[in-house]
Amino acid sequence: MVISARKVFEKIVSIFLDVLIIIFGFILLVFIYKNIQTKILGNDYSSLFGYSAFEVVTGSMEGELEDSISVGDWIIVKYTNNIQLRDIITYEKDGSFITHRVIEEYNGTYITKGDANSGKDDPVSREQIVGKVVKILPNFGIIKKTIFNP
Repeated sequence: MVISARKVFEKIVSIFLDVLIIIFGFILLVFIYKNIQTKILGNDYSSLFGYSAFEVVTGSMEGELEDSISVGDWIIVKYTNNIQLRDIITYEKDGSFITHRVIEEYNGTYITKGDANSGKDDPVSREQIVGKVVKILPNFGIIKKTIFNP
C-alpha cells in the first residue's frame, strides 16, 4: 500500500489547521470570559483559578534584565501571599494596575520600582497586590490587535 505525497501533505495541512482553530478558539473563550468578568460582573480584572492576564502599556519595566517586560507584552499574574525581594508584582493604585519589581519590604508594605524608572514608588500594601508575575508572553498584544482590529 503506497500513500501518495499529496495525501500526506493534505493530512499535515488538515492537522495544522485543526490545531490553529483550537488555539484561536481557546483565545476567543479567554477574551469572552474576561469581558464577562469585567464588563458584566463589574470586576476590576478577571481571574481564572487564581491567575490573571494583563497587557503591558508602558515601558517602565524595560531594561537589560532577563525578566524585563516591554510594551505590548502580556503578563500572567498569580495570586500569592509569598512576595519576596526582586519579585515582579502587579498591584492596583487609583484604578490602574502597575507592574513593578519589589526592592524593599517595610512594616508590612512593599516598595517597588520600575526597572526603567529612576525613583521608587509609594509603599504598596498587601491589599493592593493582585499577584506575582509568573510568565511573560513577549509581544502577545499583537495577537489581540490582529484579531480585534479590522
